[in-house]
Amino acid sequence: MCYAIPAKVIKIKGLIAIVDYFGEKRKILLDLDDIKVGDYVYAQGGILVRKIPQEEALIILEAWKDIFLELQKTDAALSQLDQSQFSQNALAVLQKVNLRKSLNQSEMKTLFELEDLQELSVLYEIANHVRQREHGNACCIHGIIEFSNYCTNNCYYCGIRKDSAIQRYRMDVNEVISVAKHAVDEYGFKALVLQSGEDYWYDEKKLVEVVKAIRAMGVLVFLSIGSRDQALYQKLYDVGARACLLRFETSNEALFDKLRPGTTLKDRVDLIKAIKKMGYVLATGFIIGLPGATLDDLINDILLTRYLMPDMYSFGPLIPTKGTPLANCPMVSKELVLKTIAVSRFVDSNANILVTTALETLEPGAKREGLMGGANSLMINVTPARYRDLYNIYDNKAGNEDSINNNIQKTLELLKSLGRAPTDLGVH
Repeated sequence: MCYAIPAKVIKIKGLIAIVDYFGEKRKILLDLDDIKVGDYVYAQGGILVRKIPQEEALIILEAWKDIFLELQKTDAALSQLDQSQFSQNALAVLQKVNLRKSLNQSEMKTLFELEDLQELSVLYEIANHVRQREHGNACCIHGIIEFSNYCTNNCYYCGIRKDSAIQRYRMDVNEVISVAKHAVDEYGFKALVLQSGEDYWYDEKKLVEVVKAIRAMGVLVFLSIGSRDQALYQKLYDVGARACLLRFETSNEALFDKLRPGTTLKDRVDLIKAIKKMGYVLATGFIIGLPGATLDDLINDILLTRYLMPDMYSFGPLIPTKGTPLANCPMVSKELVLKTIAVSRFVDSNANILVTTALETLEPGAKREGLMGGANSLMINVTPARYRDLYNIYDNKAGNEDSINNNIQKTLELLKSLGRAPTDLGVH
């Protein structure tokens, strides 16, 4: 199976290459020094991850050619706007978006306050149209390996917090590498997210060994290991890690202090900035629906995300989880998450927006709605089945009951139905 289509390098200028996917051009960062015009490559997250022999690339491209063109037609049809249904509010927003003007906080709030189903439908259609205008039908798919559920923190919202009475596990270095190799060789992933609690058992030596081994497989190594030292992140970048997921969770400093005892929002944001400066492809964002958070806080969450200039927005709903202080909080509405995706697309039209598993956990089928509401990235869990239920950051995680193969097939069928193709999203 293939979750990335190879592209042909058509131009190189310094560390930037232009690659071609059936006529669609993308800019990527060169992460290898032996690339020349005419080479065929795989890219993930806007970064070249490996070359592919021309003979192999041409076979894959021949198989994808007709499919790709049909997917483009499907995506274009689904992203058309029916202006006869627009309200004045929607037309005003569309005009600003079309002119690539920033929405102010008042306009963002107006969109969040929409309740009429027809207006909401228009809101999501506009967001999907902007997504298609900016990115074509590209949609990236990353695999995620949850390699440890130990954590030193006691975040109120998290099921693997230090004080949770859960069964703990951690994969040793060889097992992490073995699981990654299986995901690459058996399932064809070109990008892998390594996710854990803040588990200091994985010191620099262990993490360096893991990153080196997985990068040597020719994939994008994507870290999600929490607030570790800047020096460690720099070392892991130096040995091949190229992407990092680190959310700030909430822009409300008082709320952050309450829900993440022993940590500060300033330290978290400073680390995110440092990671971006190191050269990592950055994914960041927040939790929707934290108790005490207001609509103004949610708007500020989106604006802080944009300020941090991430390559990917990652946010999801609070899922009340047993054994945590927030176990009895009300469930966030699916509609609020979809509004957040749409408004984020308007605020940062060029953003790559991830549909999280938490959205699908809220309601079956919500993943499709997220992709149709402005999102363009997905992750598939490739954690071995024996650990999947133990990585319980929230209850009833969608997809845990399915095999990896079934999750892959469902995802590919969904993308095909929406006309999305696994081409790289590029850098901007």
